[in-house]
Amino acid sequence: MPEQNITQQKFNQLIESKNWFTSGEKVVVAVSAGVDSMALLNLMMNLPEKNKPKIIVAHVNHHLRFQSAEEEQYIRDFCQVHNFKIEVGNWEERFHPSNGIEMAARKYRYDFFSKVMKDNNSRILLTAHHANDQAETVLMRLIRGSFIKDLIGIRESRKFNDDRLIRPLLGFSKQELTQYMQTLSIKWYEDDTNQKLDVTRNRIRHRLIPFIEEENSRGIKHINDFSQQLKLMKKQNDFFFEKLAKDIIGDAKTYDLDAFLELPKHVQTGLIDYLIDQEVVDGFNVDIVNQVTSLLNNDEKPQGVVELSNNLSIKKEYDRFLIENINQNQITGFKNDYFVVTLNKWYFEDDIQWMITDNSDFSDDEARRVSRFNLLDSEFPLIVQKTQNRDRITLKNGGHQTARRLFINKKVPVDKRHSANSLMTDQGRLLAVLGYSESVSIDNSNARVYTLIIK
Repeated sequence: MPEQNITQQKFNQLIESKNWFTSGEKVVVAVSAGVDSMALLNLMMNLPEKNKPKIIVAHVNHHLRFQSAEEEQYIRDFCQVHNFKIEVGNWEERFHPSNGIEMAARKYRYDFFSKVMKDNNSRILLTAHHANDQAETVLMRLIRGSFIKDLIGIRESRKFNDDRLIRPLLGFSKQELTQYMQTLSIKWYEDDTNQKLDVTRNRIRHRLIPFIEEENSRGIKHINDFSQQLKLMKKQNDFFFEKLAKDIIGDAKTYDLDAFLELPKHVQTGLIDYLIDQEVVDGFNVDIVNQVTSLLNNDEKPQGVVELSNNLSIKKEYDRFLIENINQNQITGFKNDYFVVTLNKWYFEDDIQWMITDNSDFSDDEARRVSRFNLLDSEFPLIVQKTQNRDRITLKNGGHQTARRLFINKKVPVDKRHSANSLMTDQGRLLAVLGYSESVSIDNSNARVYTLIIK
């Protein structure tokens, strides 16, 4: 049987079994002109009529490469030949940031997809993430440090705004999709930025994945099988944590802190992870869960906030805690108090922007100050609070300097002194008077390196 028929049959059976969409329903397919998305588009257009939706192609020209215009024209021509409606988003160069361009490009891309769905009254977005992408994601999260549940990797189907984002190719390998396209003799384009080894995912793709496949030709499949086993385990855990959450919930979706603290620590961590996971789709990690658990167990801090995302936080209020919406520009809900720092998140204060990250690959060309700290897990969560005159910066010679003397030496105006904030460990060790000075880090072989970036 020809290879394209085997792959098409497998895809047809998947669509038949999942009931993600109905015949004739409008479905947006994200197409980049690469082999993966072109394979997805061809598999969709060759579905049996009883399962074939009305395809709307969404293409983004990022204007990042010389061949971007050629790729856009190729997609336009392909859609014209096959009578597909096409929507093209142009991310013009004048809107490209000087740093963090990959994250900005992804945001533009998904904002555009959302707009296309809304404009065309579609509830389904399809992207071409495949089995190799899944394996890369699992390995990357394992290396960087994640909860076990996060090793599930890319979700086959998830909520996307008020609609659904579906990745139907997660059970198909890159090799399988490439062979399918070669047999059909359909043109595609290679993105040369995928070869750059200064990106973690590319290093995993070009160094680690080939090594795994050399060791075991079914290695990628085994990683994806492992991901599926974890997915089942998560469903089992969620069943029990849902019951546990109901046991400690009070009025207005607040949780009884005393009842929570009676649980074993390992159960507390799992429950917090579950509660956050119900509210935040992406963007939280092990550190955030540990920060929340540490705050809730800290008798000396009856109030506090940990941000989960740009619009959600967990707030501790004496004998209760809750998850609530917050103003995007608001750092904390408590005036003249402290807030718990979320790693890998930018904060905006007066005339500075700052972040502390555990990402060793992170770089920022616009940074005004970059400092590195060796921190133990026991020193978390990190806290920001109003700077006190007695706060002491650690100097290179091992001595100390008070914040009061620092302000005098730097001729900082009185109003600026009153608005200054200090970054501290949970034990009260001062790491930085933000924007003015940082302590010299203490060497410790058991500690991890964290980077403070100020711009």
